[in-house]
Amino acid sequence: MCVRYTLHKTDAALGAISRALGEPLEVPDWAPRYNITLTDFAPVVARSGAAAAVRLMRWGLVPENERANPRPRLLANARAETVASLPAFRRAAAGRRCLVPANGFYEWLSRGTAKLPYLFTLRGEEPFALAGIWDPASDGLPETYCLLTTAPNEVMAPVHDRMPVILTAETMPRWIGDQPLAPGELVALTRPIDPGLMESRPLGRYVSNSRNQGPACLDGPDAPREGEFNFG
Repeated sequence: MCVRYTLHKTDAALGAISRALGEPLEVPDWAPRYNITLTDFAPVVARSGAAAAVRLMRWGLVPENERANPRPRLLANARAETVASLPAFRRAAAGRRCLVPANGFYEWLSRGTAKLPYLFTLRGEEPFALAGIWDPASDGLPETYCLLTTAPNEVMAPVHDRMPVILTAETMPRWIGDQPLAPGELVALTRPIDPGLMESRPLGRYVSNSRNQGPACLDGPDAPREGEFNFG
């Protein structure tokens, strides 16, 4: 699963998406967030008719049959392998695919009872987009989104058995849209990204608390971790 990410350089991330799409995007008045988690509102790039636009959506799709429930399930992720067939996701996968700007995402390595946080980024901290799908506002709910996950690459595999689908300048325009993708295209766009494009580093435990925000989320561990290894 991917349940946390950072968007602390919004202008850079949206600028990368704008260049990839060849379309201007208006940057919202949105404070940097270092620890975005489920139920948070965050910028998402989606199609509004023919044009792409930035909209603030809430993270967590709600299954249609649970929208009347006062405490419905919130779906943070959809597996790329089944997104086109499962009822909770298939309509969004066919006609509401979006780009979720990000500067990095977090995952936790389990070591006994400890969970050690790591930050995953593109090399040189290049901004990127995560592949998402979204649902329109309905039944008193705002617009919502979730992230697609795929098999881990060699950078991710030592920490977790899934990773978010990372889109590059070449794949962003192919993903976003409101028309169904051919099955082969869906598979091609949701493969794990080339591990040579990624890097990771350990973080301090401050980021593990989802209420914590600010640059301290990106601080390294306070003390060396015995037996730790480098993931890229």
